[in-house]
Amino acid sequence: MDLLTLISLLFLLTAIAGAINHKFLHLPITIGIMIMAFVFSLVLFISDYSISFFSGYSFAQNILSGLNFPTLLLNGVLAFLLFAGSLHIHLDELWKAKYNVASLAILGTLICIFTLGIVFWGLFSLFSLPISFIWCLVLGSILAPTDPVAIINMLGRLGLPFRMQAIFAGESLFNDGIALMAFTTLIAIATSNHTPNAGGLLLVFIQEVFGSGILGAVTAYIVISIIKRMNHDEVIILFSLALAAGTFSMANHFHMSGPIAVVVSGLLMGNYLQKRPTKKDHDTITGFWHVIDELLNTLLFLLIGLEIMVIPFHYKTLIISLLCIPFLILCRFIAIGISGSVLLYKDSNPKGLISILTWGGLRGGISLAIALSLPDIFPKNEILVITYVCVIFTVVVQGLTMERLINHFYKLR
Repeated sequence: MDLLTLISLLFLLTAIAGAINHKFLHLPITIGIMIMAFVFSLVLFISDYSISFFSGYSFAQNILSGLNFPTLLLNGVLAFLLFAGSLHIHLDELWKAKYNVASLAILGTLICIFTLGIVFWGLFSLFSLPISFIWCLVLGSILAPTDPVAIINMLGRLGLPFRMQAIFAGESLFNDGIALMAFTTLIAIATSNHTPNAGGLLLVFIQEVFGSGILGAVTAYIVISIIKRMNHDEVIILFSLALAAGTFSMANHFHMSGPIAVVVSGLLMGNYLQKRPTKKDHDTITGFWHVIDELLNTLLFLLIGLEIMVIPFHYKTLIISLLCIPFLILCRFIAIGISGSVLLYKDSNPKGLISILTWGGLRGGISLAIALSLPDIFPKNEILVITYVCVIFTVVVQGLTMERLINHFYKLR
């Protein structure tokens, strides 16, 4: 199937799923589309066994296998999704919460990786699966980061206070870079049995975190200095597209963190647009990125629902996946409690903030894409199943109940 036909088919499926959700389910559009894609996959699966002349499930499997979801997301779509999400964050509020965000994104992510690794090692041992502790840490690095795509989409419809949105979205936007760095290091150890020295790890950390942030700031400053001299929305939009794609590409070329670099550039660009004297200009440019964000979001969640067709389920791994869900929430709570123990407890409603940060730790397409990018060796299949089950649970169950939890603590409506 050629690329244009594939894109057309994906848009058609997204439109049909969106229409059904709007007419009957009345769920948030991304969650509704993901559920509809999940149901569509099950219908194809059943039809293959009940209709002898129809093999739609196998046909769809072949298409998804050739789509290369990890490369599509991690080296393409992610740049625009992160940039669009960071444009809407109020930089002033994020700066006020900078220590909270840094602690949660760095320390909290590392704690979550380690605690999840211990949990998975215990569960695998309980079911006599010979998976080493380093692979358990790899799985922890896949599930530790929260998905900014799912979270920012959720924040936009819940109407949280700007400070809480800044902490919530800021942590989610930056912890991807930390988790990807940890994943890269851990997978290298797991596949080569070579343990890097502490000095090398520190150098990589500085390059990934601080170097990426500086790169994002420099590219944003160059673009902003150019568009300050212009008053043409279409040209500014083109420069913003170049900024998102170029920053991400340059970061990857220099072996830095593309997510961190593009988030920094998006935050600075968003801050400039929010302070432009002409509100119409701001609305036009952010409106364009809102459309891009919604379009890519819906396609991403459609693909998450369809990816069930390429996940190799096994009953033992499925049981482990279901058992790990409460531990996933518990490890998130421990990580937030420790990394934010001083700063978050100074909040006027610490119990509410920590509860919302814990329950709002949605995992999404990024975790799934990282799991799919693993080399085809043991225990890739086990990791894929656990990741997929956790993604589906957090997006559907936690995503749909977040509004009740927020209203319980903050009475927004």
